[in-house]
Amino acid sequence: MSEILQAALDFYDAGVSVVPAAMNGTKAPITSWKQYQVTRADREQLQAWFAGNQTGIGIITGAVSGNLEMLELEGRAVNGGLLDEAREIAHNSGLGELWEIISNGYVEFTPSGGLHWLYRIADEPVPGNTKLARRPGENDTIEVLAETRGEGGFVVTSPSHGATHPSGNPWVLLKGSPALIPMLSMEERNAVHDIFKALDRMPHKEQIVQNLSQTVQNTTGEKPGDDFNAKAQWSDILIDWKQVFTSNGVTYWRRPGKTTGISATTGRNDGDNLFVFTTSTSFEAEKPYSKFAAFAHLHHNGDFSSAAKDLRSKGFGSSSLPNLPNISELISQGSTPNLTVVPDLDADHVEESRQRSSWYPRPLDLTGEIEEPAPEFLARNDGHRLFYKGKINALLGESESGKTWVALHAVAQALQVALKVIYIDFEDSGKGILSRLRALGLEDEKLKNLTYANPDQNLTLDERIDLVDALMEIQPELIVVDGVNAAMTLLNLDLTSNRDATFFSQQLLKPLALSGAGVITIDHVTKSKEGRGNYAIGAQAKRADINGAAIMVEVVQPFGRGMTGELILKVTKDRPGRVREVSKEAKYAGRVLLQSTAEGTVKMVVEAPQMAQSKTRPTHLMESISKLLEASYTPLSKSAVIKEVKGKTEWVMVAIQSLIDEKFVGIENGSRNSLNLKSLRPYRQSDDGMAGISTFDWADVENA
Repeated sequence: MSEILQAALDFYDAGVSVVPAAMNGTKAPITSWKQYQVTRADREQLQAWFAGNQTGIGIITGAVSGNLEMLELEGRAVNGGLLDEAREIAHNSGLGELWEIISNGYVEFTPSGGLHWLYRIADEPVPGNTKLARRPGENDTIEVLAETRGEGGFVVTSPSHGATHPSGNPWVLLKGSPALIPMLSMEERNAVHDIFKALDRMPHKEQIVQNLSQTVQNTTGEKPGDDFNAKAQWSDILIDWKQVFTSNGVTYWRRPGKTTGISATTGRNDGDNLFVFTTSTSFEAEKPYSKFAAFAHLHHNGDFSSAAKDLRSKGFGSSSLPNLPNISELISQGSTPNLTVVPDLDADHVEESRQRSSWYPRPLDLTGEIEEPAPEFLARNDGHRLFYKGKINALLGESESGKTWVALHAVAQALQVALKVIYIDFEDSGKGILSRLRALGLEDEKLKNLTYANPDQNLTLDERIDLVDALMEIQPELIVVDGVNAAMTLLNLDLTSNRDATFFSQQLLKPLALSGAGVITIDHVTKSKEGRGNYAIGAQAKRADINGAAIMVEVVQPFGRGMTGELILKVTKDRPGRVREVSKEAKYAGRVLLQSTAEGTVKMVVEAPQMAQSKTRPTHLMESISKLLEASYTPLSKSAVIKEVKGKTEWVMVAIQSLIDEKFVGIENGSRNSLNLKSLRPYRQSDDGMAGISTFDWADVENA
């Protein structure tokens, strides 16, 4: 028996999915391997693959191999001494025993000088591939130092050799065997990952956006935050954290509540910032914090102005202001300082009461409206509306999903009844917006209440004044902000930063809503439906600042010139609750039907979900068929689908036709004039809140 075949059978006996590796230096599988991400090849298949001259063997990580994960330290990292550093971190942080477990289970040497560790996760599914540590490379590239292969991943293993690697060098098993692959808890696996995250060498600059109008300036130019950064010790800030050890100027820290391992570092050559690489603290993972930023985060909820005032009161920074007692001192004294000010020392010392701040609790206003107002924009054909006045609303969707058409439909409706609208456009042009509104049938006379802005510079003082002046002069009822990501980029804000997203909302969106207008933002989602969640690309704070309704636009039938299209509107957030109230299953707000003529005019209607014609749809079979076609590398005939899917033939046929009608499945010609089925997009029963909606006839809509 060849060495390669024996290794394949050893992996098989250990519960690992095995496939051959290509012998062309690509380190890829030689065959179609997607099916082996779900089901392992049997011993007979392995005999057929590896009994000849095959010199490459690979394994598939993830659930199919018993929750297997591979961790790799690249050759460039091993040669740079990072293996020794990782071992030192493990043994100095109480993880020495765990290090020995993974180092004696299965460890192999790669042709490029790197290392592979194999282990399984006992109590949670294996995540996807993950980059753990990187460093800058040449020509503005980024080099990976440590990474994993997770669910559905492929990795070449020992004893592959010859042309399997471009160098011709082999993969060599250093310790252990497939039978000795260790089993770790997710907590133990994360602790191992923390060791390698501490090896990250990417330079991280602090990305702190401060509101300049609120920043406390120092009369001498020295700010309390700068003074604090220079004088404070991390041990004075991370009071509840444990300082594990220090090596080569880098200090390793362990978060509160953890007894082994490490959670963060300080003292690297990036300005002595705190770099946290665990998600189990209030700090954002993989984001650097200066001492001042960490202090503001821990004690002032990220408010730099408040933190600066606090530090000045403690003597940081040079200031002529008197030191003020902190809140604890005031409470312990049982009294408050004099709450009066003297506006004019030469005016007979007449005292005037100080106006209370927003922190002073007051009785609730019992005279106002108790119930949230009903939405006022984007009317459906049943009269209900989907967006609120005086609040921040959002339209979300993939690129080319029709979300701008939906927003312009709301604009056209508002202009038809002489409401004033401002369109702030970061992605299109005035001509483009005008063309679409005219296509919707809006007469030029109605456009006199529409004003348009196409900003191309940051929102500095002059620009803020212009915007405020416009709001006061126009007094709009509706404002559209087209292109949140483009707007944040223009303002030099990081799309992935929660602080930047909150700053964007406070500096632009909330002031727009405070004008009394309904604000509709247009934002993008990721193309991956499974990974997008229920909001847009970027930071979670984007979603948090929506206090109206957020509507997701999903394409059922694409729309273009001379075409008929269909969109589904899903409610992903509704703070007041009045939109979910009129939505099917509190989720489906309706569908948008669009018809474009060859001349360029567009008919558009937002149809209420309950108006759709009902028909029986075998949704369980539809999902089974969709998954079968998604997993197949080639289109399948109807007879093949009927054979594979469990269910009565007549219902399987109904399910196939439903998937074709609703554009989940396409048809293409096969051999001998047969018709084969292929997946166009995934169908999932759990996402199907519009059950009963068939493809529409525009004449039916017009007659409704």
